[in-house]
Amino acid sequence: MKLLIVVVLFVIFQQCYADVYMHMPRGSNNRLNGRGQNRANNNRMCDTQNNAKGGYCWGPPLYYYTGSKLMVEWTNQHACNNPKVVCNIILQYMCGPEVRDGTTTDTIPDNAGEYNEQVSPDPLTGEEGPVYKYGMHESFQYYQDCKERERNKGLFTADQNMNNRNSARHTRQDNNGNRNGFECPEERDYYPYWHPTPWKDIAILVSNTSRCEFFKNQSQNVRDKNFCSNMEFNNQIACENNNGVWETQPSWGIDPPICEQAQWTRTNHLGNSAKHDFHEGYASSFNWTIPETPEENCVLRLRYNISTTDYEGWTTPFVDHRWNGDDLSPIKQDEIVPYFGHDYEMALNTDQLGRTFQDRSHIFHIRERPRDIPDEALIWNVGVRGKRGNIVQVYPAVEYDFVPNLLHVSVGDYIHYQWTGCDTNPNNNDGEGTQATDRSNIAQMRLMGDNYPTDKPDIRNQMFDSDEVQTRMAFIDQVNCLSYEALREKNNNNQNAIEQDIQNCMKLNAAPTPYFDGGIMRLNRTGTFYFFCTRNNNFSNRSQKATLVVTYDEDKEHSDDWDSDNTIMPVWSLMVIGVAGAVFAASAIVGGILLFAKSHPGSAVTSAINKL
Repeated sequence: MKLLIVVVLFVIFQQCYADVYMHMPRGSNNRLNGRGQNRANNNRMCDTQNNAKGGYCWGPPLYYYTGSKLMVEWTNQHACNNPKVVCNIILQYMCGPEVRDGTTTDTIPDNAGEYNEQVSPDPLTGEEGPVYKYGMHESFQYYQDCKERERNKGLFTADQNMNNRNSARHTRQDNNGNRNGFECPEERDYYPYWHPTPWKDIAILVSNTSRCEFFKNQSQNVRDKNFCSNMEFNNQIACENNNGVWETQPSWGIDPPICEQAQWTRTNHLGNSAKHDFHEGYASSFNWTIPETPEENCVLRLRYNISTTDYEGWTTPFVDHRWNGDDLSPIKQDEIVPYFGHDYEMALNTDQLGRTFQDRSHIFHIRERPRDIPDEALIWNVGVRGKRGNIVQVYPAVEYDFVPNLLHVSVGDYIHYQWTGCDTNPNNNDGEGTQATDRSNIAQMRLMGDNYPTDKPDIRNQMFDSDEVQTRMAFIDQVNCLSYEALREKNNNNQNAIEQDIQNCMKLNAAPTPYFDGGIMRLNRTGTFYFFCTRNNNFSNRSQKATLVVTYDEDKEHSDDWDSDNTIMPVWSLMVIGVAGAVFAASAIVGGILLFAKSHPGSAVTSAINKL
C-alpha cells in the first residue's frame, strides 16, 4: 500500500494531557440543557477529551453579520507557545441545513432510519413545529465513509497495540474506535486531513511559524482533496488496483487560513495569556472575521494540539510506521529508565503523547449585514461570556464578563450588542436574581472602579446616542414588572423571595429569555466609556465590567454622517480650537495695551513701550 507522506509529517500533531474550553462563543463541551454540574453525555457530538464539568448549557442561538469581527476566547490547560510543549491551535467552522444542537442528550443513532428523527413541540423552547431530536455536526454519510475506509497505516502508533483494527475509526489515541456523534476519529486526531472534511479552516495558531506555509498550502480551503469511489481504500494505488476511481473533491475556494504565532500560556493553568501584540492579561483569543456568505446552522470548532520533543515529527528522519512496536518506538508506556545508578518509572501513556482536545460551540447563524451599512464599515460583536455561579462552581468555565473586555474602535464603526445564556444552570450555583438563570444588561459608569451607574450623564458623555437606547440596554425589554413595594407585599417582606420573583425587574428577572439582541449601532462620538452589568457585578464576588474607547480616524469618510450636534469633536480639532483661542486672547490683550498707551502718552505703560 502506498503510504501517505503528508500524514507522517503530522504525527507530531496527534496530540499530551490537557483540556481546552471555549468561552466566546459559548463552548458546549457536549452539554445541552442538563442542570447537573457535569455534562450528561460526552459522546453526544464529538470526543472533547475534556473534564465533564466544563461547558455552557444551551441558550437561544446568536447570529453574526457578514464581515463582522468576533473575538473567540478560550483557555487551554497545558500551555502553548511555551518551550515545555509543542502546541498548535486550530479554529474551524462548518454550516449546513442538518447541522443542529438537537433536543436530547442521547447520542445520535448510527442508523439511516433514525438519525433524522423529529419531535414536536421543541423540548428546549416549547415552540410548536417539528425539530430534530438528536444533535449532529458531521453528517451520517461522512461517518459511514469513515467506518469503511482503511486507516492510514503510515502513521506512528508508538508501542500501542492496534489489535488489527484497520478502519479510520481507530487511531493511536483511540484504538477502540469509540463513536462520538458522527465525528471521524482519524480526522479529529490529525491535521490537515488528507481526505475531504466538512470543516472550513479559520486559523492555525502555532508555536513555530516556519511551518505556516505548509499548513496554509495543505488546507482544504485552497487544496483539492481526494477519495476513492470504493470507500474502503485510502490511497490512489490501492483504489485503482481494486477497480475504484480516485476522485477529487474541489477545495472550498476560499482564502487560506490565517497562520500566526499562538499566545504564550503557562502549563497546569486554565487562565489568561501573556502579551501577544496588543493583547495582554486576557484569555487567549483570536479575532475572527465572519465569512461574507450568509449561512444558517453553523458551528465553531477549536482543537488544541500538544506534543513532545522526545521524538522528531518534522525533520528527517522523522518518526512514522517504521518506528512502531515495542522494540522500535522511541517512547514506551510507563517506561522504566536508569538515572545516576537508580531506576525510575516514567508516567507516560503513549496513546496520549500527543493528544487532541477540542471544544465546539452551540449553533449560530451568519446573516447578511443591513443594507444601510456600507460593506467596508467595521462591525464589532460585543457579547457576554460565562455562567451563573462563583469561581469554584463554574470552573473550568468562567464567571460572567463582557467580550471584548477592552474594545478600541473608531467613529463610523458599528457595534452589534448581543448575548445569550441558559435557564438550566445548577440550582445551587451562586448568583443574583432567579435561580439557575443567566441575564445581563449594560449600564454606564463614571469610572472603571465604580460600582454604581451614572444616571443620565450629559448627552455628550453618554455611551449611546439617546436616552431611549441607554434605557433599553439596561432594562432589556422587560415587561410585567412590580415596584419594590409591591414585591415586598407579594412576598411578605421575604428578601430572598423578592430577589427570586420573576416580576422583579430590578434583578432583570422579567426578561423572558437569556437572549438579548441590542441591535447594531453606529459610533458617532469619541470618548472612553465604562459599563457594567447591574445584576451580576457583585463587588468582591464577581466583576462584569468593560471599556469602550472610541477615537476619530481621519482616514475614514465622515462627511455624510458626522453629527456635530451629537458628537464630541476629535482631539486634533479641540487642540486647534484651544490654540486659536489662546492666540486670540493674547492678541486682544496686546491690542488693549497699545490702545491704552496711545490714549495716555504720559503714562508708565507708554514709557515702558517706548523703551522696548
